Amino acid sequence: MTPFKTFLSILSLFVVLGLMAWLYPASGITIADTTFRFPALTDIFEKQDPNAVAEEDNAETDPQKAIEEMMAATQAKELAAFSDSLKFYEDFFKNGRNRFDLPNNDPTWFDRLFLHLELAKIDSNIVHIMHYGDSQLEEDRISSTIREDLQKEFGGGGPGMLPAVLNIPSQTTSVWNNGDLTRFIMFGTEEDRADHNRYGPLAQVSKLQGSAVIGIKKREDKDGKFTHVGGYGTIKVLASRRGNLKVRLAYEATVIENEGTDKEKRKKKFVDAPAPTDEKFNKLRVFTWKLPDTTSNAKVYLSGNAEIYSVSVDGPYGVAVDNVAMRGSSGTVFSRMDKELLAESFKAMNARLIIMEYGGNLVPSINKSNIEYNKNLIAKQIQTIQNANPDADILFIGPADMARQIDGKMKSYPGLLPTIEFLREVALENGAAYWDMYRVMGGEGSMRKWVKQSPPLAGADYIHFSRRGAAYMGELFVNALRMHYDYFKFRDKHKIDDAKLKDIQKLKAETAESAQPAEQVPAAETAPQAEAAQ
Repeated sequence: MTPFKTFLSILSLFVVLGLMAWLYPASGITIADTTFRFPALTDIFEKQDPNAVAEEDNAETDPQKAIEEMMAATQAKELAAFSDSLKFYEDFFKNGRNRFDLPNNDPTWFDRLFLHLELAKIDSNIVHIMHYGDSQLEEDRISSTIREDLQKEFGGGGPGMLPAVLNIPSQTTSVWNNGDLTRFIMFGTEEDRADHNRYGPLAQVSKLQGSAVIGIKKREDKDGKFTHVGGYGTIKVLASRRGNLKVRLAYEATVIENEGTDKEKRKKKFVDAPAPTDEKFNKLRVFTWKLPDTTSNAKVYLSGNAEIYSVSVDGPYGVAVDNVAMRGSSGTVFSRMDKELLAESFKAMNARLIIMEYGGNLVPSINKSNIEYNKNLIAKQIQTIQNANPDADILFIGPADMARQIDGKMKSYPGLLPTIEFLREVALENGAAYWDMYRVMGGEGSMRKWVKQSPPLAGADYIHFSRRGAAYMGELFVNALRMHYDYFKFRDKHKIDDAKLKDIQKLKAETAESAQPAEQVPAAETAPQAEAAQ
């Protein structure tokens, strides 16, 4: 059939249907009990409101509006899912006994540190965390536990910075010296101090007049607690720019004799390290050795006339935790030290976190009349370190529970809580974080319980931790820090930046205010530590 004939056929059909619609009775035709109807032309060509049609079409077909509504619904669902997952962390940050008190309650406060730690391996760099404190830190207590955990996570080895003359032994590292070295300390009595304020990063200095040797060796560790404190790959000597100094390093290495023969022997032997690099600042001179192999036993030979501030013993890369114990100190020495030398030392060691663990020596003398004075004094110390090292974060650790005989019973010192409160206040006011050891232990009366533990977690003086107690306190600290690191990794994995985090918090606030129960949305991912915490 031709197209024209097809057209005529269709047209004829429409004409016939139109005639039927025109001629068919409106009431229909009834045959027996059945009525047959046919639509009238007015029904077929009913006039419609053009405005109503336009609105309906727009509502159904506007793609931009449909996309926006779909995206908003998807985003709300996603934010709600992340909100559920992040709640695990937020509950700890708010209510955890071993939580940190953070400036502006900002749970992302540690992000800058974690970025530096993660980049250390990539950049073959060493990030130092300096742990200053009083006698609670002696023997490398608390610091050693923190160090071991962080080096396991981020890489690294060695004990960090050590004084040339170590008068109190360390449980992790043996340090000895022979020769013409005289030690001066900033935190001692008048007889212990030098006639100047050039003390370097450890608040002490050893004066060299002649020649000396310093030996550093990892202690035997039968229990395998400190597997990373060995493995020295980078060694530095921090000395004064003034005077003259010659340095040499020898380290224990495996030497192969008669290699490739039947008489081949392998034995440990001291060999000379390559010549060090010599970096000079205005007041500081830094000698650095990068060893071809790692070792756990080294000797530094010195000759000349100079001030030795520290010997740093670290891995090839990663994190280092420096234990700086100051017996009897309240942490008020920093403002009296040479500021330029302190700043150059922090820079040379790439110190990114400064931990100040003080307060115990203030507690016995604290009363209402001197709180403001001590508050200003501690603020001055924090500000001194901030000015010397603006690239570092500062974390203040307050005193643990301390008890003494009061009315025939062992009770916490009356000055303990006022000391904790003003230390927390001054830390937060100056942008430093605060960690409350008193709260972590369990508060009032907890020192008595720690002393009565078997084996004891604290000594009979009801002030100092035992080694076991110090290790436990270090674990509690690391657990709190790991919560923030897991929080950091969770946000990084799901691309939750600051703006997105604010959106999530806003959604939570709106949901809380709403009277209608919100629909339960499954979490995007179970928080990494939730199962372990339960």
